[in-house]
Amino acid sequence: MEWIAYHRVSTDRQGQSGLGLEAQRAKVNQLAAERRAVVVAEFVEVESGRKADRPQLAAALKEARKRSAAVVVAKLDRLARDAEFVLRLSREAEANGLAGFVFADLPDVDGTTSAGRLILSVMASVAEFEARRISERTKEALKAAKARGVKLGGVNSGTITSNQAARDRAQGSAERLRGVLRPLVDSGLSLRAIAEALEGAGVVTKQGNRLSPTQVKRLVKRLG
Repeated sequence: MEWIAYHRVSTDRQGQSGLGLEAQRAKVNQLAAERRAVVVAEFVEVESGRKADRPQLAAALKEARKRSAAVVVAKLDRLARDAEFVLRLSREAEANGLAGFVFADLPDVDGTTSAGRLILSVMASVAEFEARRISERTKEALKAAKARGVKLGGVNSGTITSNQAARDRAQGSAERLRGVLRPLVDSGLSLRAIAEALEGAGVVTKQGNRLSPTQVKRLVKRLG
């Protein structure tokens, strides 16, 4: 069984650093091993999940058609955060000689069946809703923070150390983000989703990377 792997990251920085990319590869390779499939080609896209214009996705689909292979994706939202786009791709796959789509996070869903498309529709709608809510909450949090005079900036991932001076600096960095973090935490977002929202607001480490879920957890804990 031949698979064409498609991976997507949202920013150039993630694409260059491999942030999130290795995790996607690991999920795909694990499922391939379980299904005794062979990943014969890999395509990596650096683009938002809400954009339909994807050169690398088009290339992956072309290769899959040529080989009559399936396109494998680590997570449904890596393919797209647009429910209509996901379903259109699924229908096109069935009509154009592809073996379909395989999702490592939904390994038992067959997108070529009516039941499978229904499940994909629901899951893609959830991903789309989550993306829109993250955007809305980030804008609301930034607006509220700006009204209170909060200044956003980089967070030094190395400031949480054992000495008191470093702890004081870390506390100061955390306090500057209190106005932004509170509504995100109160809304029930996951640590990873909060990190994504903060990155969208320009809050990253001094190295220019997205905060990890562990770093977000430390910030939340530090702020009580």
